[in-house]
Amino acid sequence: MSAAPLDHADPRRIGRYRLLGRLGEGGQGVVYLGEDPAGTPVAVKVLKTTDATARARFAREMQSARQVAPFCTAAVLDSSADGPNPYVVSEFIDGPSLAQRVAERGPLRGGELQRLAVNTASALAAIHGAGIVHRDLKPANVLLGPDGPRVVDFGIARAIDAETHTQLVGTPSYFAPEWLEGRPPSQASDVFAWAGTIVYAATGRPPFGPADTVPAIMYRIANAEPDLTGVPPALAGLLAECLAKDPARRPTARDLMVRLVDPGAPAASAAPPPYTPTAPILPAAAKPAAPVRRRSLGTLIALAVIVALAVGFTMWPDGDDKPGSGGGGPASPPASSSTASVPAAGRQAGGGGTVPAAFAGTWKGTITQTGGVTVSGTSQTTATVTLPSGGTAGSVDYPSWGCSFGLQVVSVAGDAMQVRETGDTKAGTTGYCVGGAVTLTLRNGALDYHAGDGASGITNGTLRRS
Repeated sequence: MSAAPLDHADPRRIGRYRLLGRLGEGGQGVVYLGEDPAGTPVAVKVLKTTDATARARFAREMQSARQVAPFCTAAVLDSSADGPNPYVVSEFIDGPSLAQRVAERGPLRGGELQRLAVNTASALAAIHGAGIVHRDLKPANVLLGPDGPRVVDFGIARAIDAETHTQLVGTPSYFAPEWLEGRPPSQASDVFAWAGTIVYAATGRPPFGPADTVPAIMYRIANAEPDLTGVPPALAGLLAECLAKDPARRPTARDLMVRLVDPGAPAASAAPPPYTPTAPILPAAAKPAAPVRRRSLGTLIALAVIVALAVGFTMWPDGDDKPGSGGGGPASPPASSSTASVPAAGRQAGGGGTVPAAFAGTWKGTITQTGGVTVSGTSQTTATVTLPSGGTAGSVDYPSWGCSFGLQVVSVAGDAMQVRETGDTKAGTTGYCVGGAVTLTLRNGALDYHAGDGASGITNGTLRRS
């Protein structure tokens, strides 16, 4: 697996690890190729979360992750929840992801597919044995190393839940139906995602079709039968069990491991009574009549929430992350070292505010969306942000997306200003125009643009005064 050169803004060292290049970037963070003090290659993932609760969860999850048997996973070697951004260091697997392999060379066949199924089921059993729910098992999180498939990124999605305030952390094509009822992800949800991953490996497509739109894929997962066309008969029956709507009807990862190695082994338990959903899931009336296109990956999750609320089920996780119970709102970005550039009179800690003179004017640049719930690559547009000095609102225009919004100042703290895009949802040139939260940070005479979260992808760019 080749690494791209470091960007000028990338760190050169994280903890005791020297960074050599970029391996990838997604909604959760940036993955670097690094080396430890002995010169051994490692993968260093730097998370983009700043939420205090998320950091505490990350520390707990990584402590458990280090107990996972490493024979079919990328072993977690080190982690830290301190500093500007948490990071996790894992064994470097020199090979492509399953998603890359299938995209480049087509579906796996024969023994290669069987080895993938056995190794990943064994990895899932080891992860569950350590008390971890992966929450984001998918083809991009299976690396095909020289010694066999390895599952990576287990436990990280749980850490970012506190910041996104939604259970939909992951990739919609591999969501289990119970997630759509508002129930927390479980080991059975991982088994559902495992089966979807194996179907993708065998056919080149997810079992319920692509995540062309969030409402459409939600509807299919909740109501349709999986498409197992092209799956070898030896695997089809077991995968169908794993894709059952009722999580109680799915085998455990340990059961999977045994039955894959010994096809004659009986199921671990008898089938439970018929399944009745605990809440309505996208009734037929909610099925989109035509594709619902999107303005951006970074705001698509907002559309999913709107659809969810419209049909009457909750997407808030159980526990202490509900609004008003300590989870808080969007995390304030870390203050820059050059806070003197913003006059003290313009520094509000929250509850709205006005545009400081340092932010005033028209700013233009290119922004790029990466990752997100559709996992459809990247998307770029120019952006023009207009902010009047002393005002409480401005505007933003995304010409390539055909979208324009008002901007309402939410808060100003140091060199960072949070704004929210306002205006009616409409169709843009590439889909819906759905507003969201944006953080603008003054740095070296420019504005750093950041929007999105670990669930919905991220949008970053640099704007300069025009």
